[in-house]
Amino acid sequence: MNNLSHTLYLDYGYMLTKKDLAEVLGVSLSTVNRRLSLGGDTLPPYQKVGRQYRFPVRGVAEYIENTMNKEKGFAS
Repeated sequence: MNNLSHTLYLDYGYMLTKKDLAEVLGVSLSTVNRRLSLGGDTLPPYQKVGRQYRFPVRGVAEYIENTMNKEKGFAS
């Protein structure tokens, strides 16, 4: 578990809710809902449990790291 994953785990546990994800990504809950309605391709991996969405901490950490690398031009 890397530092970001560990920090997220300490703050949120193993899984984040949509509200938690919005807070971590710095976007509104409506943005998360809109992205989910469009297929969720622009979000971290998620699991649907009944009518709720859960985002595993590791997937969120990887998503953030990959997004940051793309913004800095490090992704190939």
